[in-house]
Amino acid sequence: MHETSIVNSIMKTLEMEFEEEKLDKMSAIYLKVGKLSNIEPRLLHNAYTAKNYCGTRFHAVKLHIESTDIKIKCETCNHITEVENYRFLCEKCERPSKNLIQGEEMLIHKVEFDD
Repeated sequence: MHETSIVNSIMKTLEMEFEEEKLDKMSAIYLKVGKLSNIEPRLLHNAYTAKNYCGTRFHAVKLHIESTDIKIKCETCNHITEVENYRFLCEKCERPSKNLIQGEEMLIHKVEFDD
């Protein structure tokens, strides 16, 4: 389950970016996970819960995961299309496109802190 290593990477990233006192006030982490990222949000959430059991630094920090849609930008007409049913066709000119602009990401989108 590679979700466990992803959770470890998220924690390390947060620990590198924020000071100890700030980490102690963290209340929520918001992630954006693309549908093509090969990350299952439910499994990621389960791995996060298992890693951050009661008594650990992040045990009270809520994890929110937003699944992002697949979007392409047509090389011919520059139109942005939301891909449905994995059909990578421009909805305007109906040409195939491999110019993926959204859908593979796994981002720490936002972090909230208690004041």
